[in-house]
Amino acid sequence: MSRLPEQKTIKGRRLVWRGEPLTAADPLAAWQGLLNIRGVHESDPFFTPKLSDLPDPEVMVDMTKAADRVTKAILNSEHIHVFGDFDADGVSGTAILTEALKAAGAKVTSSIPHRSDDGHGIGVEPVREAAEAGAHLGISVDTGTTCFEACDEAVKLGFDLIVTDHHLPERSPERGPEQSDGSEKLPDAFALLNPAHQRCGFADRKLCGTGVAFFLLMSVWKRLREAGKEVEFDLRSLLDRVAIATVADVMDLVGANRILVFHGLKQLNRENGIAPSVGMQALMKIARVKKSVTVETIGFYLAPRINAAGRMRHGEEAMRMLSTADMDEAMALAETLDETNKQRRLVEADVYKAAELKLGTSEILAVYDEQWHAGVVGLAAGRLARKHGRPAAVGFITPEGQVRVSLRGRPGFHVGDLLNSCSEYLEGFGGHAGAGGGTVKAGSWNGFVAAFGEAVAQQSEHAGDQLTQSMDGVLELGAMHTGLAERLQKFEPVGQANAAAMWLIENVHITENRLLKGGVVRLKVSDGTQWLDAIVFGGGAFGDALERGSIVSLLGQLKLDDYRGNGAVQFVVEDVLVENQAVR
Repeated sequence: MSRLPEQKTIKGRRLVWRGEPLTAADPLAAWQGLLNIRGVHESDPFFTPKLSDLPDPEVMVDMTKAADRVTKAILNSEHIHVFGDFDADGVSGTAILTEALKAAGAKVTSSIPHRSDDGHGIGVEPVREAAEAGAHLGISVDTGTTCFEACDEAVKLGFDLIVTDHHLPERSPERGPEQSDGSEKLPDAFALLNPAHQRCGFADRKLCGTGVAFFLLMSVWKRLREAGKEVEFDLRSLLDRVAIATVADVMDLVGANRILVFHGLKQLNRENGIAPSVGMQALMKIARVKKSVTVETIGFYLAPRINAAGRMRHGEEAMRMLSTADMDEAMALAETLDETNKQRRLVEADVYKAAELKLGTSEILAVYDEQWHAGVVGLAAGRLARKHGRPAAVGFITPEGQVRVSLRGRPGFHVGDLLNSCSEYLEGFGGHAGAGGGTVKAGSWNGFVAAFGEAVAQQSEHAGDQLTQSMDGVLELGAMHTGLAERLQKFEPVGQANAAAMWLIENVHITENRLLKGGVVRLKVSDGTQWLDAIVFGGGAFGDALERGSIVSLLGQLKLDDYRGNGAVQFVVEDVLVENQAVR
């Protein structure tokens, strides 16, 4: 075992162990060892997420004030306007707020900004338009914490604006996110519901914007009941969209998020007696989702199509799909999103290649071009960050001639903090740990690049080595049993901060190698006495290492084989160790 951390995988990763490396020859030993590594036991509430275990919404700072105001608006039939955002979190939150508030009898309108024309955040003009249309109350979702001008305008107009958000507030670059010294700059909103600000910390600051909006609705529904107003609308019917938003925004799947996503997936899979929303049914049909919906399904098939609207056209289309009760309308919108997502893939690939060329050998991954599409610069930044192991900022030119950048990071870095460190050169910005963006002040690009590079360098000192693969243990083929695969499913939903169990199978022979459609490779491996089926998605990444007759060590996950069924298992290969491939 001691030699393994000294080797690298074909993908260039160094193995690290989550605990004392586990070696198991049978399923029960593997399961017990994994429980010890993860610090849980079989009777732990972690394995039975209950909605009743969600934290009390009233604990969130400003919740009492916000929920009282929304309840008053509903009871008095006031006009409420929802200010959303154009990504999956923003449109999902807008959809659940409008659907629920309308069900409670409120008059509700909403608006979603256009990515390239308007950018993130609440604009002053939309506030004026909402007030002129007769709205007296506004609720933002997934935005608003740094929208100072919009909040000030609302105060002038006597328009009560409740901000629900999860992005970091502006603060002094020298201060960390956990320091409570009053260095934050907060908007003059009627109420600010944001777990990320210093005085709050609700749900360990892990909620996405839609999650915050859902907790607001929980508090409002409680007040409506207390006021004697019975609303025949089950808030649990919104959890499919809450799950979509939480996964799409790459939130940690622990605590409250684990509970919300667990039950949202139950709804998407029709396992809790509540059908998915009409829009989600349409999207799953268009995306050809035929198996159980998982976090992976959301991340690879559903969220990209929802995000495509805001990236390439207008987020309003996605919001309408997520909130409509008309199946014909939902199917038409889902088809549009599917076609838009195909276009997005092509444009993204072009921008990424151009960004790589333009950066050349630069150590600071900050670049922009007037030809690049606003909707894909964030995705290009993400690809750059993953390839080079450090945050990237990729920008486009707004209609006003300014550079607007999207930032992406990787584990160990905090994009929101990077933006705060560059605030001197930004007119407006917002972000959280994994992503963010802002508009560079005129003539300040070079200053921004220098500040960004310095901030990345400072965070690099504590970010750790990215090119690692966290492992749970080494399993012999005898442990690869249906019973273990079924037990491993208890950790679902797996994802950010709750990684799937990762195993190493040492020195197995490749006895069969079959190339399937889409670059998928089906393997059969043996240790000389036992055999195991394995599958590789994108097998081309491993060259000839998996040829028949090869002896390799495989890294991956043990899963039930849904295709074959009847309790069959397969090993999903994530990476490969080849004998004598030492670290250079």
